[in-house]
Amino acid sequence: MTAPSDTLPGNPGLAAQMRPALVKYFQRKTGSAVEAEDLAQDVLMRTLSHANWESAHQAKGYIFRTAINRWRDFRRRRRTRGVSVTWEEKYEQELGVENPPERVLIVREELDQISQVLDGLNIRTRTIFMLIRWEKMTASTVAEMLGISVSAVNKHLALALMHLAELRRLREPL
Repeated sequence: MTAPSDTLPGNPGLAAQMRPALVKYFQRKTGSAVEAEDLAQDVLMRTLSHANWESAHQAKGYIFRTAINRWRDFRRRRRTRGVSVTWEEKYEQELGVENPPERVLIVREELDQISQVLDGLNIRTRTIFMLIRWEKMTASTVAEMLGISVSAVNKHLALALMHLAELRRLREPL
């Protein structure tokens, strides 16, 4: 069964449908209606020009993943604009004491394992987990963005947490 024509990828109806949620997301992040509009427009232009999706559902997931990445880029640029970085020897010594190489290696291994668990999840579950835990969005906002129920969002979140809990259980000594 195909999606209704007004929500097919590449159709202006999809942009009109997605725009309010994107603007709301960016406005919450930036605190500026003007920046939120610009960022939402940028995301829509980037994503809708690649209208090779099989369904509107797939397009929505791609659009929101692009929005998250666009926000990270925007934040990174804003943070580094006009900032000069200097390195002093005394900081190197202080950092070495707090972060011995063994600890850095252990943390990197743990992060790699978490990344593998998240990569093993289906795209919707991973997206929901990242929106709620990383982007600090509410389940109701994510449900509205993805066009699913709040209980479905909570089920996907529980599934992701269950996989991460299993990783933790496996790492604990017997």
